[in-house]
Amino acid sequence: MNTPARVRVRMYQVGFGDCLLISAEYDEPLADGRAERHILIDYGTSHSPRKGFARGRMADVAALIEQHTHGVLDVLAVTHRHRDHLRGFEVDAGAEILRRLAPKVVLRSWTEDPALAPDAPGPAGAPGAPALAAPPPAEAAGAGGPVGPASVRYARLLGAAQEHAGALAGLAAHDKLVAAAAEEQLKNADAVALLDELSAGQRGRYLYTGADAGLADLVPGLVTTVLGPPTPEQEPDVTRQAADDDEYWLTALDASLALSTSVAASEAGEADEDGEEPSDSVPVGPGPVRWLIDNLKAQRTHSLLRLVRNLDDALNNTSLLLLFEFGELSLLFPGDAQIENWQHTLKRFAKEPELRAKLATIDLYKVGHHGSRNATPRTLWSLWKDRPEGLPRLTALMSTRQGVHGKAVDTAVPQDNLVTALKEVSDLYSSDDDTHKSADYLEVEADVAVGGPFRLVPPKP
Repeated sequence: MNTPARVRVRMYQVGFGDCLLISAEYDEPLADGRAERHILIDYGTSHSPRKGFARGRMADVAALIEQHTHGVLDVLAVTHRHRDHLRGFEVDAGAEILRRLAPKVVLRSWTEDPALAPDAPGPAGAPGAPALAAPPPAEAAGAGGPVGPASVRYARLLGAAQEHAGALAGLAAHDKLVAAAAEEQLKNADAVALLDELSAGQRGRYLYTGADAGLADLVPGLVTTVLGPPTPEQEPDVTRQAADDDEYWLTALDASLALSTSVAASEAGEADEDGEEPSDSVPVGPGPVRWLIDNLKAQRTHSLLRLVRNLDDALNNTSLLLLFEFGELSLLFPGDAQIENWQHTLKRFAKEPELRAKLATIDLYKVGHHGSRNATPRTLWSLWKDRPEGLPRLTALMSTRQGVHGKAVDTAVPQDNLVTALKEVSDLYSSDDDTHKSADYLEVEADVAVGGPFRLVPPKP
């Protein structure tokens, strides 16, 4: 009775974005009279489905979620702050449905904790600071614990960098490529405001590696392992992004974006801080001076793109990385976690062979970061390639849309060589496959007692 008989996973058609519902179905009613529990992971999109596919409008998706949950949502997990994972919360009709569903628990990254806001007095657990909704163990709290001073600095720098990215995105005079890239890094204020509302009271859980998600009583039979994101105290490399010093690149990002938005505003004809209008530019004809100016502008555009993409990487590495286990059935949802987020888990394999074994034998994998080149570690894939004989075949779900990100072969999303590799070790289902183009969602199910495999559920007519 305490373990569900079946688990369903629905991947909604949202184009480029994530929106997945895990439904645990029990053979007998639980204490509240219901025989089911529902976990929604993300509700976002950045690009609508390709022409000819199901429309995937967020209000329609919310209506489907309400239908599939029978009006009750037990857990909402928002992996990180990118719009392709939370933009749906901005849609009025969808937001109203999410309010009606009233999730009992909201899981978010530790970077979203209100205690780490710019005006907070200090790290969670420090004297005078607000407490985490899901506090760390007493012996780990405070400056020496998993959420300490480095975490506070990191979270605040992320917020500041997003503010500057917003300024870049709003400058029409700036390079269109830079503006488009910056647009995707916006704070999505309306969406975050709704999430804060849904997380109010003690409903919010702000998670880091090893934290207790607090779901055991709410979803009977579920064991949740929080693999990521690590905090800077737990894994300093999560902030470095290949830089030499802790947070150097992010500090540089913050300062560079501030400078670039100021320069771009001047070029756009806006007044400076003293209210003075910029002077007229001097026209430059063709020749070596024009060539130099054009090349300098191109170089700056390239630098700004690199900085904005560094912010993209940083936000991805704040993504929740969750392992769910129902009896012998296990499901891995890494959001957009990239290698710096993953490294903390991979380093544990040598001392924790049981963790390595768990990840080697999972039954369902939600493909990280829509199939990008740096979000499914090769070490993880190698575990699946060498799975013990007799295990059910792995099922992989990929929520993506081709042609949105990465025009070069080695940066395209999804990455062709990754797709090929995943098909070798799993049954891979993509929301962008032509075979599923008319479906509003793709659904798989598995029997808990058997321990898999997941099987594709034919769409209802």
